[in-house]
Amino acid sequence: MTTPAQPESKFLTVNGLRLHYLDWGKPGAPLILCIHGYTSSAEAFSGLARHFQDRFHFIVPDVRGHGESAWSPTGNYTLDDRVGDLEAIVDQLEMEKFGLIGTSMGGAMAMVYAGAHPERVARLVINDIGPDREPGTQRIMDLVARRPVDFATLEEAMAYRQQVSPVVASRTEADQRELALGVLRRRPNGHWIWKMDPAYFRPPTPGSPAPRPNLWPVLERLTCPTLVVWGTESDVLSEPQARRMVEVLPVGELVPVLGVAHAPALMEPVVLAALDRFLGGSG
Repeated sequence: MTTPAQPESKFLTVNGLRLHYLDWGKPGAPLILCIHGYTSSAEAFSGLARHFQDRFHFIVPDVRGHGESAWSPTGNYTLDDRVGDLEAIVDQLEMEKFGLIGTSMGGAMAMVYAGAHPERVARLVINDIGPDREPGTQRIMDLVARRPVDFATLEEAMAYRQQVSPVVASRTEADQRELALGVLRRRPNGHWIWKMDPAYFRPPTPGSPAPRPNLWPVLERLTCPTLVVWGTESDVLSEPQARRMVEVLPVGELVPVLGVAHAPALMEPVVLAALDRFLGGSG
């Protein structure tokens, strides 16, 4: 059996926090920066990075408070905080021009970043999120707030993740294990706990997520080609909002992923075909 390619695990310090990122290095290749979702980690993009490893150089950070990145000692996890980290990472790594892919929470970050730094984003992929908050966002926050604190075994944790996410359940066992290890760590007593800082699901006003800024004007101003990936069963991005996004984007394209809920893994054949064309510059 062929051993899957592995990235380099690296760290840098930005805004006073030690942040982790995976570097799927192919020196000189076009850069792709990927930002994961609320319940995920950098490993969410490992399958995609392996698929394109001969063509692109992927940089995939763990967002603050996730994965192997540090927790904010003051519980600062606003959108501005997270985008500020993104800006600092790009500057430290001297990324002049790159493709930007964001899933869910990472998609909102990507929209804000692209709007503020259009000169740096060559191509943008927004995975299953839009400017307007939809019911699925609260569903996910509620799910995270009440999920088990720990698990006796990694297999028990993986079974829970399969139960709550059809997209995770659809991945191979090897993929599921890799994804689980990105969001869980083993304690000295052998039990497994989440890596995500609990402060993420303790908003300043109980039950009231921080308001999302108006991102529609941002989309209207984006000049880079933008791909909107939409899971047709998603409750985070509805069809009307997905289609409106493509209408307001100056250079927008919609990729429906049939029968898939939030959020597409970006490993679905229809998505890989679209990314192959889009990231390669022919779409």
